[in-house]
Amino acid sequence: MEQDQLDARNAALRDQVEDMLAGLRKQTGELKAAQAEAANATGEAQSPDGQVSVAVNATGVVTSVRFAQSALLRTTPDRLGHLVVQTIQAAAAAAQAKSAAVLAPVRQGMPDLPDLFPGAPSLSALNPPVPLPGRGGQATAPVPPTPPARPRPRPQHPEEDEPLGSIMQRGYQ
Repeated sequence: MEQDQLDARNAALRDQVEDMLAGLRKQTGELKAAQAEAANATGEAQSPDGQVSVAVNATGVVTSVRFAQSALLRTTPDRLGHLVVQTIQAAAAAAQAKSAAVLAPVRQGMPDLPDLFPGAPSLSALNPPVPLPGRGGQATAPVPPTPPARPRPRPQHPEEDEPLGSIMQRGYQ
């Protein structure tokens, strides 16, 4: 009788282990799919005045920067630089938010390292969120409003107004 009870408990434990392994395989597959989707996330942002548009990949690397035709006429180089940085930060935050949203459902059921090993560092602390511009993070100061476009002053010498190509066509004189 004791052997029958022992066999029954062993069978129950085997079933429990098989169920746990099946759950682990399922979670691993879901995690791999979510990681692949998160790795392909992109972020895009446009400056408030529409002069700068930026796209970044999932790691925040800039993949595209576009300027409106009037961007160089409507602002100073310093303000445009600040606007570009602010727009890049917003695009990076958007990419990170997309990645986090994809991974959130998978991470919900997964234990963190301290849950398994008391005193171990949390894995979630290794991936801090990107600070959003203007929300108390390390974002740059807000960009002052762009002054209205002013006509460019005409050069005193007509040669200065010629495009670079015309200089090359004239040759050396």
